[in-house]
Amino acid sequence: MFVVLKVYVDHQHGNHRLCMSIRLPSTGRPIDADRLLVKASRCGTRIRVVSDTQNGNLRHGADDELNEQLALPVTVDPYGVTARLERDRVLIVEAPVVVL
Repeated sequence: MFVVLKVYVDHQHGNHRLCMSIRLPSTGRPIDADRLLVKASRCGTRIRVVSDTQNGNLRHGADDELNEQLALPVTVDPYGVTARLERDRVLIVEAPVVVL
């Protein structure tokens, strides 16, 4: 299960972005950033994080090393989500804030 470390809105350069630092659960193996997939759900209210180091198959299934979901606020664009993996299994997720 995720541990959300920090959530804030970045206001740099006139662009507002939701930023989240998330510690990924320990699975006993390192996570390869090349085998990590972060994507929005079809309805746009959640993101899904999947990682598979066993066979390189990034689809849902029994071999998934990591398969977690996180709810997004309605004020962000789920299709503009970007993510990067940092040290110590910390995933940085950013999404543009939509002005309502």
